[in-house]
Amino acid sequence: MVKVILFDLGNVLVDLGETDKLNTMLVSHDNEKNAWLKWLASPSVKAFDTGQIALADFATSLIKEVSGNRPDSVQVKRFCDEFTAWPRGLFDGALALIDSVKPHIHKGILSNTNAAHWPRLMQEMALAGKFDSYFASHHLGFAKPEVAIYQQVLSALNVTPQEILFIDDNQINIDAARGLGMQAHKVKGVIEAKSVLNDYNLLN
Repeated sequence: MVKVILFDLGNVLVDLGETDKLNTMLVSHDNEKNAWLKWLASPSVKAFDTGQIALADFATSLIKEVSGNRPDSVQVKRFCDEFTAWPRGLFDGALALIDSVKPHIHKGILSNTNAAHWPRLMQEMALAGKFDSYFASHHLGFAKPEVAIYQQVLSALNVTPQEILFIDDNQINIDAARGLGMQAHKVKGVIEAKSVLNDYNLLN
């Protein structure tokens, strides 16, 4: 029944490290689940992830949002450098997993990402050319868990929601996909992703 696999990137195929990095940017001490919920709810994050503002403006906006203080140019530059370097690279086995998907299955990316990370993901981490479709939030103007981003994907792929298997590391994004009828599972890392794809008999 599954015709399409949609992969999230961060914490599914791409290693974002420990939650302390996220908490540092948010000036918080939350557990992983709550830190990501706070990140996804941030107006500054949403504006950057949907392509509305540039990196320096995002840095200024987020620092002010979480600290209440407008940063100086040194703080903005430091944040931009650290944010750009945030994705550590692909998890071991990520490319092998992508390559092992049965050839008749359409492979796509559905990721909240941005202009700072996208070149690294595509070139440095060699994800360009590995998928049939690329749905990046900063290109589409919407971000997960907004219903509109899933609807754009459905329209572009011309499949029913039930024909899509979506894997993501945030439950709120999974819930949104399921609300539209997609088959969706929360995973973290390549091992968990591979287990789900094996359960659906989608790997060679």
